Amino acid sequence: MQGTPTSGRNGAAVIEGYPYEVRLPVAPYKFEWQGEAAVNARKHATDLYAEERYTHADGTITVIREYRSDGTFHIMSDRGEIELIDNAQNPHSPDPVSVVRLP
Repeated sequence: MQGTPTSGRNGAAVIEGYPYEVRLPVAPYKFEWQGEAAVNARKHATDLYAEERYTHADGTITVIREYRSDGTFHIMSDRGEIELIDNAQNPHSPDPVSVVRLP
């Protein structure tokens, strides 16, 4: 599990960690919910990344972060495993868009 620095109440760095994390290579992606969709969403952006933070009815969180420097994605969740169907790297796939199934 890797931590990601964020700002705390007094501006000090706080490390947030998630038990399920996936770093995705550069490719076209389609994001889908495996089960129920989130009930709340917030967007946040910095010079380094753009982030969407989804909260589910049970209080769990799924975060999709896109880094501006290279267009890669980092998906983090305390809800469950994140599934990647990597069509972009499969030359035999009829659909070149990879699917990320969010918990």
